[in-house]
Amino acid sequence: MDVNSNSAASFSATLDPIAVAARGNEVKGLEIFQKTTDDFTLPRVKELMSEMNADQPSGGSDMAYGKADSQILRFWKANPAKSSKSSKAPIVLFVHGGSWRSGTYLDSIGSAKIGYFVDKGYAFATVNYTLIPSVTVEEQVQEVANSINYLVENETRLDIDPKRFILMGHSSGAHVVTLLGTDTSYLERAGTSISIVQAVIALDGSNYNAAAEILDNPGPIADNMIYGFGTDLKRLTAVSPTCHAHAPNAGAFLLLHAHRHGDIRQAVELAAALNAAGTDTTLHVFEGQGFEGHIQMLLRLGDPTYPATAVMENWLKIHVPVI
Repeated sequence: MDVNSNSAASFSATLDPIAVAARGNEVKGLEIFQKTTDDFTLPRVKELMSEMNADQPSGGSDMAYGKADSQILRFWKANPAKSSKSSKAPIVLFVHGGSWRSGTYLDSIGSAKIGYFVDKGYAFATVNYTLIPSVTVEEQVQEVANSINYLVENETRLDIDPKRFILMGHSSGAHVVTLLGTDTSYLERAGTSISIVQAVIALDGSNYNAAAEILDNPGPIADNMIYGFGTDLKRLTAVSPTCHAHAPNAGAFLLLHAHRHGDIRQAVELAAALNAAGTDTTLHVFEGQGFEGHIQMLLRLGDPTYPATAVMENWLKIHVPVI
């Protein structure tokens, strides 16, 4: 028996769930599989959504990567004082969440991560895309792939390394980036290759195995999945990153999860499939149950006092360092 682990778990149980999620200590070992709850009140959900929507980034430049009004991105250059003198900056492309049907590239991102990356010598972009039901989820993923190709084609003007992309997404955006990092067809149709994606960072994603959502997350999350994808098993398989985890894949994957039971099971499954294919994949789980942890991870990543930030920083030094 791990006495220290049990003591930590008992101490966490005595704290307010909001305080635990904000603290965000890493959860390790079999404790990641503890049954969790999502019993926060509707007023608290609205409060979290309001906080997320208000946390919009400043600066940057808007660019159109397509003809539709929704097909825009905002770009920030790497801090020249921190950038490499001998090579162009790697770029982080962020894909917002919102169950594929809500949110924008500014109101669903969490601004702390932008300053964090830019100050460390990475360029940063956040991409907007058309929401369902105006398009299908597959068409959304293709729009994001097209935005990547736009950045590649403008690499000289933007002073970025076109072969060192980091795709990052939160919630349904995490589903999008993991699909782009495993299913080569989207980037190929956009005119580029999965080989330029050196890393994928998924923040509290779901639907890695879409059909499994019905069992893993019965209720609103499964309902959103059915709204987005329908119930045809062939389609559910086609949009599931785990089902595309055989190589070739993006260079490496970092799965950062809040302590939400069903999604962690799918993350373990995805990590196992990717590692079996020879793709370096790491999973870390952090305190914060239910929707509370889901939003706190989005808002706090990039804050040096939030434990997941240090985990990500150390991982990036190995897989996509600024050189």
